[in-house]
Amino acid sequence: MLESVSSIVVPVDFSGASVRLLQSAVHIARLYKAEIHLLHVYQDVFSVLSMRTFDLNEDVVEAAIIKEIGERFGSLLDAVPIEDLRVNTSIRKGETDEKILEYVKDIGADLIVIATNGRSGIEEFFVGSIAQSIVRCAPCPVITIRAGHTN
Repeated sequence: MLESVSSIVVPVDFSGASVRLLQSAVHIARLYKAEIHLLHVYQDVFSVLSMRTFDLNEDVVEAAIIKEIGERFGSLLDAVPIEDLRVNTSIRKGETDEKILEYVKDIGADLIVIATNGRSGIEEFFVGSIAQSIVRCAPCPVITIRAGHTN
């Protein structure tokens, strides 16, 4: 068991696993009286899709994305009782694993609690895994929670 944990980074994608992931992080945070940092990383829409061809304003699209993420954070926090804990929410744009690791280093996190997607075999080989990358490169311990697993 870890001796001391004061900050826990919980990367969320707002999938069905996010509630279970946050519940697990809350249990750990209560044990250590730690602060939770919920983090969502989104892709640069304009580099993924050539939206400029649709004559969309980048600032308007970014504002809509950030507003939607804020609403999803709100829904997630409403679903899990956290009244006795400090919880921060953060949004980053870019490559998911890179931005998670960057955020962990920026705040000096003591622990990461992350969901795995449950891919295996050939799909895992070609697609890769964000959780796997985080486990390999994280500067602190990582706890993985299998996304599809239920008790």
